[in-house]
Amino acid sequence: MTGTARQRWALGIGLAAAGGCLVYALRGVSFTEIASELSTADWRWLVAMTVAALFTFHLRAMRWNVLLAPSCGSVPFSSRFAAVCIGFMVNNVLPARLGEVARAASLARIEGVGVGRPLASLVLERLLDAVILMGLLMPAVIVQGGGEFLGDTMQAIIGVMAVGAPAALIALAMIARWREPCIVIARRILERFKMPRAAAQADRALRPFMEGLGALTSAHQFFRALVWSAVVWLWNGVSFYLGFLAFGVIGPGFPGALLVQTASGVAVAAPSTPGFFGVFEAAVRLALEVYRVEPATIISYAVGYHILNYIPITVLGICYMKKLGIRRDDFRGLPDDSSPEGRALPGGKASI
Repeated sequence: MTGTARQRWALGIGLAAAGGCLVYALRGVSFTEIASELSTADWRWLVAMTVAALFTFHLRAMRWNVLLAPSCGSVPFSSRFAAVCIGFMVNNVLPARLGEVARAASLARIEGVGVGRPLASLVLERLLDAVILMGLLMPAVIVQGGGEFLGDTMQAIIGVMAVGAPAALIALAMIARWREPCIVIARRILERFKMPRAAAQADRALRPFMEGLGALTSAHQFFRALVWSAVVWLWNGVSFYLGFLAFGVIGPGFPGALLVQTASGVAVAAPSTPGFFGVFEAAVRLALEVYRVEPATIISYAVGYHILNYIPITVLGICYMKKLGIRRDDFRGLPDDSSPEGRALPGGKASI
């Protein structure tokens, strides 16, 4: 199957999943009810919500420095923030979560470094996100007197993540700690499966990625990354709570906002349609229904939050791409990690 065919299949599956989620989210709710709820929402809280959510990307760029420092040194904040905006913009306009690759590729282009190290730091970032999101569920569980209120579906998903994310972190830490033996094992596996060319390039391909996991080799650096991840998601939870206030959703409180954040975060983690429309709304409904919030209010809140977060970061990402002269085709032929200098945009490093 060619790359184009795989992309079409992925898009088709994503559209089918999003369509199913949209049907689930909108069941029993009319567009008239949604429009009415949106028109009566408190615009002052909506503005505060949007500003708070947008500042989360600033915090993400700050956290990224902690993850990048062991392998890439000090990377300017402006470069990190631009790459973050471009990455999330790509997630909003292209399917299959290609924004993660675009984010690493953008930093590689801006700073003239290899893409392997930034990409590895983002893999680590996603796993830290999962660990923190699971931890932030605790207030909601404690307030409700146990996890039974979550329902079987959410309990199953959360159980898998609660085990899987720490296990993956441990596995990556072992890879980062014992790079040479891991490269030898990878080379032997490739040779065993009659892939001599890939085996010969194993060192060049794997070493930069392993170096990008450097934050896992230092307890101090890992703790800093964990704290920064908690800050990112606690602040993002504030934006969800401000959205509650805009739509008069008082009962769930801040613990409920953290639950909605976790449900939506888990839902959009999987490759899906551009912008995760349908998937996000279904996750919010699944979470808020446990608090017996009216379906029309849930969907209005989900739509309002989604759109008011979608627009600013998408515009910012497009503006940064235009300013830096980065095109979609520039993500091909990325800088070679085996070169200490890499390859920057034409004319050297881009200025922001």
